[in-house]
Amino acid sequence: MKQGDIVFVQGNGLISKLVRLVDKGTFSHVAIAVSETHIIEATAGSKVDVIPFDKSEYNIIEVVDLGLTAHQRRMVYNCAVKYVGTRYDYLQLIWYVLKKMFHLTGENKLNNPHNMICSELVYVALNEARVLEELGIKDSFRNGKDLTPNELYDLVKYVSKK
Repeated sequence: MKQGDIVFVQGNGLISKLVRLVDKGTFSHVAIAVSETHIIEATAGSKVDVIPFDKSEYNIIEVVDLGLTAHQRRMVYNCAVKYVGTRYDYLQLIWYVLKKMFHLTGENKLNNPHNMICSELVYVALNEARVLEELGIKDSFRNGKDLTPNELYDLVKYVSKK
């Protein structure tokens, strides 16, 4: 695990189970590797922070290496770390539940622009570091802030194979 890698995990807490139920995927959480031992994440019950990565807390772990240069890896980290202290966006999580229950379409109506969920933090950091653009993902792709962890996984796995 190197700085700038994307770390997808399946947790076993209540929020993790809710995310997997709504998202119908393997993963419930995503973070950015800061080093071999630390990640930066947005997690329920906390604010965006750099924390030690404890593998024993997760059922499944997959680290995706996007093939970034050392400069790109630093840029991803620098873009992510400026969000340390940002609150978790519980309303966005509620939107995902409502969207699935009532088959809603369109942009997330409950996304608080001052708060973040895990996949939003990762997408925003990659976008601000211009990594997505260099990987061939255009702004017109869709509003990446609305991606779930599994939708983001599908996206980064696709571009990491190019």
